[in-house]
Amino acid sequence: MKIKFVYLALVIILLIISISQIFTIPPYAGDIYSVYKSGYFKELDRGFGVTLDSFLNIKMFSKPVYGWIFLEDMRKKFNLDIKIYNNKGLEIPAPGETEASKDKNIIKIINSINPQSYSAVQNGKYYSSIPIFFEDKCRFCHTGINKKNIAGIMTFERDYDAYIYYSSERIIIFVILSLVLMVLLYLIIKWDPGKVIKELFDK
Repeated sequence: MKIKFVYLALVIILLIISISQIFTIPPYAGDIYSVYKSGYFKELDRGFGVTLDSFLNIKMFSKPVYGWIFLEDMRKKFNLDIKIYNNKGLEIPAPGETEASKDKNIIKIINSINPQSYSAVQNGKYYSSIPIFFEDKCRFCHTGINKKNIAGIMTFERDYDAYIYYSSERIIIFVILSLVLMVLLYLIIKWDPGKVIKELFDK
């Protein structure tokens, strides 16, 4: 019978944890970001990518200054902190202007063998840095292309909703898991290990 109580205790603990995760309690989206990147953050990344593509197209097919005007509009409308860096790691606050970067991630990405996007939850904000690579159409204006073919980096930083991790998909998963554990708990309660042993001896 001791084995039955052990299983009961284990399933009850798991059931309590599972039910608790249906409701809006910690950990939140940012708390588990290093372990699991929720769809919410992936959607933010997609929005950053759209902004980056829009900026490049405006800069390329219109006047470069219009690209920075577009970014300023995005900053105000969506409360975004957007910065542009060249392939030397210098920030470009406006066309033709440069200043030293305070972002340590910029130099790391530029100097890496395979530059890739980097994102993290830091200081209560969601941060993402996206490398910009030269394409054939860029060569009309940019002649000095480095070996890594990287034109620069755009970074984004914004507030995020910590509760967003409690999306419908998460609730559905834990509801199903809780139901499974309830069924398992019922089966364990009905289970009589002593009866099985007695039947073996009776035979």
